Amino acid sequence: MQHSEEPSTLPASTCGCMKPALETGNILTEPIGYIESCFSAKNGTPRQPTICSLSRACLRIRKSVFNNPEHSVMGLEQFSHVWILFVFHKNGHLSCKAKVQPPRLNGTKIGIFSTRSPHRPNAIGLTLAKLDKVEGGAIYLSGIDMINGTPVLDIKPYIADYDSPQDLMEPLDELNLKEREQKQRDLPHSVNTAGRCERQQGAEGVRPQYHSTEGKHPEDQTAEGKYLKDKASAEGKCPFSKCRSTTADCVLETRTNQSSSREGGRIDLHWPKEGIDNRLSVVEGDAATQENSSGTQHPSSMGVSSPASCVPSWVKDSPVTTLEVRFTPHAEMDLEHFSSEDHTGINITSFKYFRSVKEAKCAIIDVLAADPRSVYRRKHCQDRLFYFSMDTAHITCWFGDGFAEVLRIKHNDTVENTVGQCSLQSASS
Repeated sequence: MQHSEEPSTLPASTCGCMKPALETGNILTEPIGYIESCFSAKNGTPRQPTICSLSRACLRIRKSVFNNPEHSVMGLEQFSHVWILFVFHKNGHLSCKAKVQPPRLNGTKIGIFSTRSPHRPNAIGLTLAKLDKVEGGAIYLSGIDMINGTPVLDIKPYIADYDSPQDLMEPLDELNLKEREQKQRDLPHSVNTAGRCERQQGAEGVRPQYHSTEGKHPEDQTAEGKYLKDKASAEGKCPFSKCRSTTADCVLETRTNQSSSREGGRIDLHWPKEGIDNRLSVVEGDAATQENSSGTQHPSSMGVSSPASCVPSWVKDSPVTTLEVRFTPHAEMDLEHFSSEDHTGINITSFKYFRSVKEAKCAIIDVLAADPRSVYRRKHCQDRLFYFSMDTAHITCWFGDGFAEVLRIKHNDTVENTVGQCSLQSASS
């Protein structure tokens, strides 16, 4: 007798009545709030939150969900990052395909569940955002990839001990258990002693700080040297790379901290031990992780190799390369017009989310360097201009071989007024 893949009728409980919708997987969602984002449209919105660390948003908990929204976020300010579950409300259609063509693969097809495509059987999105602050029932975020008006379904705090696998444990059958016990017995006495010393220092609240290569693990010295070399060459190629230098330096310093602590109610963070290049690629906030609050050491931190989380090579080594971003003199002048001084001489901007012209410029570079065009636009619209909006700026650019060039940057109000005037003229004619 064959069993159908899906039940023909809804399952019934022991009393014979229909089970609640939650037990059948059919739920009616209600947004807890809507994103107020610096991205007003899909064009130019980053596909991943780590692409543009300066992108900002605000989420206000609706009073229709909780009478006292501020109560629902009590204690959330103690976390550095949060998971945001949201709805891809701008998909345009509800259909989806089993295979998709991610822009990262430049047209190669792959299974939908191997990607983060928005066109899914259930249009649910997940992003890891940096939590900047909590004020009342409002949550201020950065490093986001959601457009303005995105319905949010839920918020969950990011906890590195659970959300960032350091060591993937194999099933402990009898054979594996014996192998693990043997490995523990074979560990050098000096390594075990060093591990105990580090744990004792962690318990006493001592945080060793290293500012030289002396006393460091050889792997750390190699990684640090490679980082400094890559950093110098990168700054020579792009003068705006200094916008990220402070954050990158923090990565290098926090990598040397081998014990955890809490300061001012905030959780002390460290970065995954997978190589300095990978940490720099996610430095904007996607993979910030914390050590165990108990101060326990992972085998990898004691010089013992262990399995780590892995991703396919097409994710790490994408066929789509990073683009060089240029600004024409007109674009440079346009950008400066967003900044002015008031009567007291204080510099002010007409941006809503960016705090300076420099921040806006760095954000534009981040978005364009990752090539925000779809596969179709890359192949069939190469000679056409590309438009997108960030904050109050409307950007016009074009793409060449290995580069993107910003042509003009106008204020959104100016663009809307121009479009309105053209519409009136065409209507009158």
